[in-house]
Amino acid sequence: MGATLPINMHHKVLKLIAAGSTHRDIAKKLGVSISYVSKVRNSADSASDKPEMKRSDEVSGDKWSISLPKTRIHTLDELVRQCGIDLNVWEVERFVCNKWEVGAADKRDGVLRGIVVEPLFQVKAFLKKKKHTSVILADIESLKKEALKYSPKFTAFKPRKSSGTGIAAELFNTDHHVGGLIWGKETGGDSWDSKLAMESWRDGFCTLMNRVDGYRPEMAVVPLGSDQQNADNKNGTTTNLTPQSMDSRFQKVYELSKAASRFAIDTALQKYGRVHVPIVPGNHDRLTSWHLGDYLATYYANCPAVTIDNTPLLRKWWEWGIVMLMWEHGDKGKFPDYGKIMASEMPEMWGRTKWREAHTGHLHTRRVFEDKGYTARICPSLRPSCAWSAENHHTGSIRASEAFVWSKLEGLIGQATYSILPKLRVA
Repeated sequence: MGATLPINMHHKVLKLIAAGSTHRDIAKKLGVSISYVSKVRNSADSASDKPEMKRSDEVSGDKWSISLPKTRIHTLDELVRQCGIDLNVWEVERFVCNKWEVGAADKRDGVLRGIVVEPLFQVKAFLKKKKHTSVILADIESLKKEALKYSPKFTAFKPRKSSGTGIAAELFNTDHHVGGLIWGKETGGDSWDSKLAMESWRDGFCTLMNRVDGYRPEMAVVPLGSDQQNADNKNGTTTNLTPQSMDSRFQKVYELSKAASRFAIDTALQKYGRVHVPIVPGNHDRLTSWHLGDYLATYYANCPAVTIDNTPLLRKWWEWGIVMLMWEHGDKGKFPDYGKIMASEMPEMWGRTKWREAHTGHLHTRRVFEDKGYTARICPSLRPSCAWSAENHHTGSIRASEAFVWSKLEGLIGQATYSILPKLRVA
């Protein structure tokens, strides 16, 4: 029996073949037979022609095992993305990854140019369904189906006759912070509580609709969320757990926010006949805004004239003739990059449109930035400066909400503002 060759001898032969050495030179350099070199070469040729083995799945009860015997995937994150594993439903009990190298003949244009050595992996994942999550999700779906039975039956509103060019009114009341508590004597400005928030919300929407009424819009766009609520949980903190001064309990504030949303939608529906509602997550109410959108989608399920865009995307999009609009809260990204985001995330919409704008809030002020092919706006808020804002010199902006009138053929043809001017103070 001949001597056993080292385990890595196979790899050394493949690397020398890839470098262009002859079989005789390789055998002489490594001290092996020419027939051994030929055998390694032939095995590499056959390996390059073998198709990759397919993925196999086995599901038994609440167990799921996935196996990819021959793949370039070698991390758990890659496997999760490739197999579409929902980690909200499944938890990974065990993950196994084995690696080996394989040589393949490089036969470009039918000519042997050498041997390519590449790593391959065998991966296995063993998953178990999260019982508490699956039960909760099933309960939520059951409750939503039950709630749909009680969704109001809306009377079909007859749209008013439009101006003939296709006009839509965007009514943007951002950063309203329902539930926030501000003491004017502490900030040097106006006070704020839930009652004042609801009054200014109703006054703002009604005033803006009256001011754009002369354009005779055929539909309204009413963005909601975007820090509509001051806190995201019962502890009275933002999404990132920053404590807030709160006027009331979280549950009561959520009820007020729902009522404010229904008021805006119902009023616009009666006036224009159609309403589109993009839900924009804020940094104060990222989770609560999603729940608000889910509630509104259920509430208006029997009203085809109302559409609720509550997708998990942080940015929402809308196309109206030559108009492209993007809404984002404004706590992420920079104005000079918005055009790139719009063109890269929605290239087809970008190509079809000519008037493109991004509307944000967050800073409670008014700014406009225009660059190649788009305009970005920071829209103001009706809420006065809070204690933190006053302490950090973020004061002096006019409290306001804005409306934009959009034509399918001409783009932006009108604007309106509802403002609350500061009271004259005596020292």
